[in-house]
Amino acid sequence: MRFLFTSVAGCCTLALVVSVLAGQAGSAQSTPVRVTIRQLEDVRQGKAGEFSIEISPENEGRPVMLRVACLAGTGRAAFTDGSTQIQLTRSGRVPVLGITGNDFPGALTLTAWTEGAPLPAATSFFDVLPPALEPRIFFDGQDVTGNRLSVALGQSIHLSVFLHPGLPVESEEWLIGRPGDYTGGFLHTPLQGGPQPVVREGSSTHFYWVTPGENRRVLYRVRLANGETATAETFFDVDGPSSTQVQVDPVKVIIAPGTAAASTVLGLLGSGISFHAIYSLPEGMLKNFTWVQLIQSDALTLKNQEGTLYCVPKSQPVAEFGAGLDTGYPYDMRNPTRDNPPLELTPDTQAYSRVFHARMYLLWSSGLSNSIPVPLGFVDWSFSGEVVLKDPATNSWALKSGQAGPDHPDQPFTRSHAYPLWYSLVPYSGSLMCN
Repeated sequence: MRFLFTSVAGCCTLALVVSVLAGQAGSAQSTPVRVTIRQLEDVRQGKAGEFSIEISPENEGRPVMLRVACLAGTGRAAFTDGSTQIQLTRSGRVPVLGITGNDFPGALTLTAWTEGAPLPAATSFFDVLPPALEPRIFFDGQDVTGNRLSVALGQSIHLSVFLHPGLPVESEEWLIGRPGDYTGGFLHTPLQGGPQPVVREGSSTHFYWVTPGENRRVLYRVRLANGETATAETFFDVDGPSSTQVQVDPVKVIIAPGTAAASTVLGLLGSGISFHAIYSLPEGMLKNFTWVQLIQSDALTLKNQEGTLYCVPKSQPVAEFGAGLDTGYPYDMRNPTRDNPPLELTPDTQAYSRVFHARMYLLWSSGLSNSIPVPLGFVDWSFSGEVVLKDPATNSWALKSGQAGPDHPDQPFTRSHAYPLWYSLVPYSGSLMCN
């Protein structure tokens, strides 16, 4: 027995050819019959594809029986007269008609049998392909090809296309729109955070809309090895908060008693700086707001008897300028939220100076299953103060200068759909790094 693997240019199916000697050991036949089957054309549902049948030797007129069968699944095929077997006595081309597409690749067979042989003389595995390359897009188990869907910002969008397993796919891609309109996710651990990429190659894609808009088009495109291409599309109306603003109240820098006995701090008056989100929500959507604060820099200068020290809060891992995620994620989920970053003043130091810069992000979540928060914008704000020691015995201090508030008082909130991005955590544990 010999196994020959052959393929034909321009044909998407690999033919497995098995040649055996006709008859059994001890047969009176002196010349073996060799049969080779090659698929020349695709077999499509409702259309016939040709197979080349080579019988050698041909001059003896020994019959060869051809049979079409399905090994597993839904595929069905027959010869053009509707039968599943025909007889040949010489080489030629035989058309096979596709009836039902198969769901397992290579599940249909065309076999050649010689008289009295226990095994086929040749076998070719093939597929019944769809009548045309027409991909369909599915979302949550529903065919949404050509449809227009209403979704919320941050809602999980998982789109899939199911192609016939026998199609020789060369490439598949998804065209979703402008990169800033969607994301592949939002990573938020204490030590790292930011948007994630979208996989746009393959039979499925998963993403989240982060900007509102109407009639957003998502296009799927497939290309086969023979150069044939096809597309499918669907559309989205994306809704969420609108007319968003953040109100930031005026704030004053002061020297105040600390929480411990006889302690003193440099901080902000009252509960500190306040951020109040103002917005419009479509009917039925929840007020799920999240605040995330990133420290952009926090520089402290300390003067004592030994000289001047330049310090930043200790971060994990160590970051330049003391930058990173402020305390944890999320910073707060209440509206309004506040911050009052105090600096404890100790009598073993003659003077302190602090310059603090932060960015407070506002995010919103739909509350839907598997949804993620999406950014609405941010407020850049700062706090600075300089104090000198008046009396070490009472730990009393004088404020030389101080100011705090948004960097842009007339328009503190910047609308943006860019996610906060960080690679370290600033826990504000009281530890400083100085040089």
